[in-house]
Amino acid sequence: MSSLKNLREERARKVTEYKNLVESKDYTKEIEAKADAVLIEIELIDGQISRVQNSLTLSADDATDFNARAASDKNGKSVDENAHRVTQARAAFAKALAQGVAALTAEEAALVSAADPRNRNRVLNVAEGSSATGGVLVPTLIMPTLLEFLKAYGGMRLVAWILATAGGQPFTWGTMDDTAAEGELVAEGVTASDDDLTFGSVSVGAYKFASKTIPVSMEILQDAAVNVESVVLRALATRVARGQNRYFTTGTGTGQPQGAVTAASVGYTAPTGNTTSLAYDFFMELYHSVDPAYRSSASCAWMMNDKTWKTVKKLKDANNRPLFLPSLEAAFAGGESTGYQIEGKPIVINQHMADLAANSKSIAFGDFSKYMIRDVMDVLILRFTDSAYAKKGQVGFLAWARADGRMIDAKNATTSQWESIRTLQQSAT
Repeated sequence: MSSLKNLREERARKVTEYKNLVESKDYTKEIEAKADAVLIEIELIDGQISRVQNSLTLSADDATDFNARAASDKNGKSVDENAHRVTQARAAFAKALAQGVAALTAEEAALVSAADPRNRNRVLNVAEGSSATGGVLVPTLIMPTLLEFLKAYGGMRLVAWILATAGGQPFTWGTMDDTAAEGELVAEGVTASDDDLTFGSVSVGAYKFASKTIPVSMEILQDAAVNVESVVLRALATRVARGQNRYFTTGTGTGQPQGAVTAASVGYTAPTGNTTSLAYDFFMELYHSVDPAYRSSASCAWMMNDKTWKTVKKLKDANNRPLFLPSLEAAFAGGESTGYQIEGKPIVINQHMADLAANSKSIAFGDFSKYMIRDVMDVLILRFTDSAYAKKGQVGFLAWARADGRMIDAKNATTSQWESIRTLQQSAT
């Protein structure tokens, strides 16, 4: 497998070649064909970079160190000391997944068994009203692994502010908007004016999400060479992340998380005749509809689904040259990077953003750190070995997790909407 360094260097060479072609003084059909071929190579490299990053992130070799460092940041103990504790927790967790909680020793059960009396408060945090008999609790020490898996499969988590809490009790978060306030010139002996900050508050809860039951073959669970922890956590996290991401994007905020698109105001509405089409000017209108104070944030980004992004990449000028070119810097950004930037801001792919359609809010832009995702640091995994699975040589797993998502920017007094993120709305006809 090629190293990330080699892939990124190869991508940089291809991007330079592509730009030289499309910026050629004599842009012919032949040059256009060559440019298209190079672009396909760039996209293949981008895909390989993404897959290599995913394979390296929290692999069996570095998961212990990753979790140990995360624990050290919180408890002040050395990485080595935490690494020993993480190793014990991972071993107990993997054993519970493979063999069931009945196979655990008393010490191991204290780490991961939902049935252990010492874990009663943790069970209530995540599974109030649910039977936790035989359940496995993801150890707090390896929760960073699960949160990273969630991040990999949810577009909102790539750019939102993530707050992890030990319990699931609702709390009130204070908000403030001071973007329009400014100082004043005061003459000698004159009293300065009052101009109170605009404060508000938002209630943050913890809604319960389920992965739906996932079957895993007994052979995988029993194979000593297989990292059971990673296999099961990644499978469950994929389901949970996609389910949560839908609500973090378009949730109503009543009885469910508040979606960023639901909360955001419309920054620009496309003119009539653009129900499914886009133009360069639309991006500039949306970009400048967001206050510069938010645009300067490191968390400022564009968000759209992959079908919309495909349409954007096909936009061309009067000479049939693409309007948006791959970025040399974007491949080294990692995380949310698609390999492109618009006005210096990355593009985040979120498959729960609306398709291009009449009145749809197809693109969002702004400072996504003003959207908070609250995770409860207790996840319960139920293990099923009943006849429905046993007959197929499988074990079923079901995860319960609690989370909420809310805009934490103060409301704008005139629109009663949120100014830090705005959307592009397609025309009605």
